[in-house]
Amino acid sequence: MQKHLQDHDVTRKETQRIAGAMPKAKPASMPVDTRLAVFKDRLTYTFILDSEVASIHFDRNRGEIFYKGHNIINLELSENQKKVLKSFLMVLEGDAKGKEFLNAYSATLERSLADKQKVGE
Repeated sequence: MQKHLQDHDVTRKETQRIAGAMPKAKPASMPVDTRLAVFKDRLTYTFILDSEVASIHFDRNRGEIFYKGHNIINLELSENQKKVLKSFLMVLEGDAKGKEFLNAYSATLERSLADKQKVGE
């Protein structure tokens, strides 16, 4: 299992590329550590954001996305949170296993954000 997780670590170069699209961690000199774990039809991405550990979990079978343990359907998402959820697409594009989830995650995210917008109108 440990080897499987190590195989899916995002490289420092990829992390720096992603970090440019995500809100900066504080302090700026803090290294950005990330990990992508894939198991069957679920994946979890952990990262540092605003000096704390954050995560995005996606369950492809259920068509649900969780941010920091909460279903995004039940959250009032800030613009920064939306940006983080959208920038996760780049992580998926850069990982062999992650690519298998790219289309499903993208469709689920767009549907979830559209549903939230309809409810807010």
